[in-house]
Amino acid sequence: MAAIDRIRHLIRVQPDFPDWGLFISATGICILAGVYLSAPAWMVLPALFLFLFWMVRDYQPVYFLLLGTLPLSFEYSFSESLGTDLPSEPLMLLLAGVVILRAVWRPGEIRIHHLFDGLLLVHVSWIAATAVFAEIPLIAVKFLLAKTWYILAFYTLGRIMLNNPARWEKAVWFVLVPLVITHVIALIRFRSYGFAFADVNRVVTPFYRNHVTFAALAVVLLPYAWFLWQRLHGRLLLKGLVAGMVLVLLAGVQFSYTRAAYVALLGGVAAFFLIRWRLMKPAIGVALILAVTFLGSMVRDNRYLDFAPDYNKTVTHYEFSDLVNATYKLQDISTMERVYRWIAGFYMVGERPWTGFGPNNFYENYQSFTARAFRTYVSDNPERSGIHNYYLMTTVEQGIPGLLIYLGLILTVLLAGERVYHRTREPHRKALVLTALCSLVVIHLLQTMNDLVETDKVGPFFFLNMAAIVGVDLYNRGKALS
Repeated sequence: MAAIDRIRHLIRVQPDFPDWGLFISATGICILAGVYLSAPAWMVLPALFLFLFWMVRDYQPVYFLLLGTLPLSFEYSFSESLGTDLPSEPLMLLLAGVVILRAVWRPGEIRIHHLFDGLLLVHVSWIAATAVFAEIPLIAVKFLLAKTWYILAFYTLGRIMLNNPARWEKAVWFVLVPLVITHVIALIRFRSYGFAFADVNRVVTPFYRNHVTFAALAVVLLPYAWFLWQRLHGRLLLKGLVAGMVLVLLAGVQFSYTRAAYVALLGGVAAFFLIRWRLMKPAIGVALILAVTFLGSMVRDNRYLDFAPDYNKTVTHYEFSDLVNATYKLQDISTMERVYRWIAGFYMVGERPWTGFGPNNFYENYQSFTARAFRTYVSDNPERSGIHNYYLMTTVEQGIPGLLIYLGLILTVLLAGERVYHRTREPHRKALVLTALCSLVVIHLLQTMNDLVETDKVGPFFFLNMAAIVGVDLYNRGKALS
């Protein structure tokens, strides 16, 4: 206990830095050690300590810096199986560390006091449990750690940092401006290629892995552009600027040729009205019934085999019109490759229904479960991509209990969020809840054809949206964090 009290004393927010004598002595020792050992890293330690001390006292600038880097970050691989997103992921890790320090420093500030907190804890606990039974435990643990710092940086710290509409407005500016810049760059580059569908992926690098993440981040953020526009009462110049940014993003989505983004955007617009008319519950019920009915019809008598593609006709298309036509005829390679992996996923669920194969273990295990009749030209999967359906991926890697926990989490958030919206009286907080819910619906629709919650482009907003709803709910009940 004495050691913990000492740590609390050292990092306590106060006007003056504590124990200057100790710090100066430690700095001298580090400099001497660096000279004697010919190791300059020792000399950096005092500056690192000062930075961490400043971070714990005032992490707001770093937090907004993290938000601003999300559209600009790029993937960096250390090896075939180990990579990160720079500079966003190191900043996430740093801020997650701040949350842990603050939990030691101010235990009452970070605690479980909302339904969403408990559901997330159950979700992460089950991921940890399935990691124990994983085929390859190391990559499962890496997945668990990444999930943890996403939650700490964006859900936990998001509730503390973004605790009123004014701060959310600031946060939206920090994300929206660099996002629009990346879209302007991509559109200018794309123009030189004549906006040809075949060249779309090359113009979105290095900020985005492919056209899907490029379009996905835009449609996830478009509800927040609406929120920002709502906030700018009487500021016509800024409202005009936001309107122009929205047009740029819509142009980017249009020329991304991403079918899932088109559907998700329409779904977000539909959610706007469903939430306002209190129709979220029946809409979810209909969606679940349709999903179960469709899956049942495909499984009965192995009817899915009737849709096996013609290997020679299922090819890559270089014109978007050809792609749409091929999708209708089940001759689009990207769609049929998804089906190829989905079928493997269903066989994998049958093999391990309770604990799954372990978090992040799909790629390493799915090839032996595939159906040869659905094989395509890209089934060798050199890019090591996933199953392209987050719900099925969760079932494969975390078992049926993992899927039920995840569905329980997202459905509770949507239904409880709708209640929070209708109980909120302040217009700007009400608009914030509606924005977060529409953004979440967009994410959930994108997840039917992609695995995006684990990426630094979409994943942060999954948790930030939840944080926004919790913040308003606690405010309504007089329990808001200061």
